[in-house]
Amino acid sequence: MPTMTNRPRLTSAQFLGAHRRALETISDLYAAVEEMPILAASDPSTMKQFFDELADVQATAAKLAQHFRTQVCAEEKNSNSF
Repeated sequence: MPTMTNRPRLTSAQFLGAHRRALETISDLYAAVEEMPILAASDPSTMKQFFDELADVQATAAKLAQHFRTQVCAEEKNSNSF
């Protein structure tokens, strides 16, 4: 289990970069679905693929946000302890 001393640090820039990439992926998925022919859209395997990709993006974004919140809270706690 990671501790405060060995947990990898996520900088604001890394978080914002990952957030931007997640938004770009969502935008790409949206564009692909929007341009999809009706027959492809009605294929369950195609829709499953798109929703699986979207779920992966959402899970990554949730992990990044949790990591960032945890890091910020830990830094605030450490700065208040001095």
